[in-house]
Parts: sequence; structure tokens; C-alpha cells
Amino acid sequence: MVIRKVDSAACGAAASRRLFARAAFVVALSFSALASAQQPTPAAQPPVTPAPVAQEPVAQEPKPATPPATEAPKEAPKTTTEAPAAVGTTYGRVVAETAPLRCWSGAVAQPPVFDEALTKDTVVVLGRSENGFRCVQLPLGPIGFVNKKFTETTPEGRVKSKGVKVAFRYRAKSSEAPVAQLENGTELHIVGEQDDWFRARVAGIEAWLAEAEVQATDAADPAPAKAYAELQQKHEAEVKARLDAIAAQIAKQKQDEADLAAVQAVQDAFLAEQKKPITEQKYAPLNESLDKLGASFGPDSAGKPEIAALKRRIEKQSWVADAVAVVREAKPPASDVPPPDKKDPLERFQSIGWLRYEARIAGAGVYYLEKGGQRQYEVACSNNRYDLGLFVDCEVAVIGPRRRPMTSAMSVIDVERLEVLGTAKK
Repeated sequence: MVIRKVDSAACGAAASRRLFARAAFVVALSFSALASAQQPTPAAQPPVTPAPVAQEPVAQEPKPATPPATEAPKEAPKTTTEAPAAVGTTYGRVVAETAPLRCWSGAVAQPPVFDEALTKDTVVVLGRSENGFRCVQLPLGPIGFVNKKFTETTPEGRVKSKGVKVAFRYRAKSSEAPVAQLENGTELHIVGEQDDWFRARVAGIEAWLAEAEVQATDAADPAPAKAYAELQQKHEAEVKARLDAIAAQIAKQKQDEADLAAVQAVQDAFLAEQKKPITEQKYAPLNESLDKLGASFGPDSAGKPEIAALKRRIEKQSWVADAVAVVREAKPPASDVPPPDKKDPLERFQSIGWLRYEARIAGAGVYYLEKGGQRQYEVACSNNRYDLGLFVDCEVAVIGPRRRPMTSAMSVIDVERLEVLGTAKK
């Protein structure tokens, strides 16, 4: 009986194991069923995945064959995106009565400012905002300073930076940090000069205004763009005025050189005329040439003073030639009447000698007649008939009353008539 009970217990245990085995088999079948139920979804994907791979070469081949009309719409958006800055430009109008242009957006007690302030209603281009300030741009940039030794200037007056990282400063002072550093060859729009500095604008240099000092305009309003263009014309006119002044100065310098060369030609002719015998010298044509030149020269020509000086020299030499011609005039033809007793034609003169001039430190200089190395008389001309200065170093004969001033050790002849007898050889 005991043995049976053990056998029945063993049989029960074996039955339990069979039941667990069946249950595990059923569970496995259920998982298998679930897995087989999900297999149709991935089974449908394989045809889709290889399809695009197989079609990529086919999809790329028609693209070159598409007509230009099909590709044109694709390029149109690029053109719109890369349009000029004016299309997407945001304009702003200054609302403060005076708005100084700051160099940076930092909020400091005494911010550095450019040498320029904007007035109310000035239109600028707006940029980004920082620390309560708005970046603005002017057509040619704000006014700053560049040291002349870091620039090169063309003969026409155009200026570019010379060197690497040339400092652009907000004032003519090199002990402070620069606002910007310019590349070599950057164009400078010069509006003035200050000692060793150019006062210039540089396009692209940023400036800053307080947000409360500027207000954005309506994008649909065309008036701001027009006002900004007018501001650009104003800035360009300032630069052009300097270039025009330089061009005018160059033109005047060339004209002065041409005028002086024309006067020099007449002076050369005058020197050649002086080499001729004194009776053959003719100065009227030279005076006529100078008159024509003077009429053709401008009022501020450098040749005007040269003409006046040369005319004075010609006039003096002409007087000398005329005086010599009077002395050497032809004698009357001989007649049957016996000639009168010969007399010295110079007897009628009070004195004959070389007219000299002596300058004095205290008081006016004096003219005197010298003969044989000795002073004969002092000479004066109270009636101003003769300019004695024109006959200095000439041999002259004079007629006039003589007087002896109390303060002079020599008699004075007051000339009433003067004739030139000869000139000193040079």
C-alpha cells in the first residue's frame, strides 16, 4: 500500500510536469503567432526600400534634359534673396534735435563720439540693437581722422590708406584706441585737414545712436530712401569740392607756368635788343607784345607782376636811347655861309659827370655828379620833371640853378634840363 501511494504521488508529479510543459508550449505558440502576425508589415517595406535606390539614376537623368523654362522659376528665389541692400534696407529717422554719433554701443559716462552730430529728421540706415543703442550707417560713413603718414595721395587729390591695419580714429589723437583698423588701399573720402591728419569718411564704418534718438520708418514709404540718397549726394559734394579745388589749383599752376614762359620770351628779346648799338634799339614792339600778353592773362596770373617789372626796365632803357639820339642827331647841310666860330656844345650845361646815388641809413639817399673820381655837385629835381633814379650810372649833362644849403658841404644843382651823354659799359 505504501508503495502504491508513492507511485501515485510520483504519477501526480509527472502529470504536473506534463501540464507545465503543455502550458509552455501553448505560450510559445502564442508568441509565435503574434510574431507571424507582425511579419506582414516589414514584408511590405522591402519593395519600397529598393525602389528609390533603383530609381535614383533614372530621376537624375531627366534634370539636364528639362527646358530652361522649367529651371527659370528655381533661380528666381535666388535673385530675390541676393537683391541689392536697398531692397531690404531699414531706414530710420532721427527724432532728437541733435544726436551725437557714438563710436561704440557701450553705456559709459562719457562715451567717445565722432566729430559729427546728426540733426533732427536726418535719415540713416538702421542695423542691429545692442545695450539700448542702435547701429546706424551713413552713405560714406561717419567723419573720423587718419594720420597723413599712413596714406598716399594721387596728384588729383584722391587718398588711400597705406599699410596694414591703419587706425581710423574719432579725433586727431593717437593716444587712444582706434574706432576701426583699415586694410591697405582703403579709399578715404577727404572732407578736410587738421595739422598732420586727414578729416575723412570711410564707407562701412559703424556708428551708434541711442534707441530713443532714432525711429524706424515705414517700409512702404519711399520718402526715406529719397532722403538718404540726397544725404549721399551732399556727402559726395563735400568730397568733390575738395577735389575740384585741387584740380583748379593744378590748372592755375600750369597756366602760371605758361604765362611766365611768355613773359620770359619778351625779356629775352629785350636783352637781345640791348646788345645792339643804342641808336638802333627799338622798344616799341616789345611794349606792344607786353600789352597783348597782359590783356590775355587772367586777373590773378603770376605773369602780371613780371610784365609790370619788365615794362619799367624797357621804359628806362628807352629813355636812355632817346636821350642819346638827341645828342647824336644829324648836323644841318653845309652852306656857303662861313661857319660860326666853333663852340663847345656842352658849355651851356652847368655841369657834366656821372650820376651816382648814395644810400644813407638815416634819412633819404642823395644823388651827385662824379667826374674824375671826385664829387662835383649834389643833384636834385624839385620840379619832378626827371626821375633821377632812371639815369644812375649814366654820363649826363645838367642845367639848373645852384644853391649851397647850410647843412651841406657841397653845392646842389636843381635840375631843369638833363641830357644823357653815354652809359657805362657792363
